[in-house]
Amino acid sequence: MTKKLLFPLFLLIAATTLSACGNQAPTPSQRDTVSVQGEGSVKGQPDTFILVVTASERGNDVASMKEKVDAQVSDLLALADDLGIDDKHITASTVRITPQWQYQPERKLLGYQVDRDVTFRVKGMDRYARLTDGVTKAGITDMRPGGMEISNADELTSQALKKAVADAQAKARLLAEAAGRKLGQAITITSHSGPVPGPVPVVRMMAAKADSSSSYHAGEQDVTATVNITFELQ
Repeated sequence: MTKKLLFPLFLLIAATTLSACGNQAPTPSQRDTVSVQGEGSVKGQPDTFILVVTASERGNDVASMKEKVDAQVSDLLALADDLGIDDKHITASTVRITPQWQYQPERKLLGYQVDRDVTFRVKGMDRYARLTDGVTKAGITDMRPGGMEISNADELTSQALKKAVADAQAKARLLAEAAGRKLGQAITITSHSGPVPGPVPVVRMMAAKADSSSSYHAGEQDVTATVNITFELQ
């Protein structure tokens, strides 16, 4: 091939390459975009409550203390049965035996502590109140709230996500209009959502009746969602 033919061939290849590049759609990184964060929140009513009760004894006769602790746990399980709490919502730990030491003025074994934890997952504030009343009447004072849950949390989370997306769209549209552009389709979306932990139910100290469920208040929890969305600008 002569030199005269090589030069026109090179121009033809270059022109074809430029034409192909010109027909390619821009990649996401090459588009004009706007990125915003949207937030959404809805209120939920906790209706499932967790209570952890500890039956314990102190002394030197470990075998006798274990019998007493096991008897207390049996009473707790009987109480739960009377309240209609399903066995699958109750967890009873094994026995723990802990030495009790005195360290001053010298190290000395004082005895042992034997205890067991029973965890209840209770549906309904009224049942939760009756459970705590029953535990107190049984002479067990070591109990602590383990948290609370919203049974329809998934439904509320979906509502919060929709609000978050609408919030992001409104913000992005405002920015686009301010810049003299139109808002295009969403290119990327990431989200985070879930209930915000709230205070555990407490008993009002001024309540006249210790067994009144009206003295317990769970309040409300916020179920929130956050989305980060990148929109194309037209």
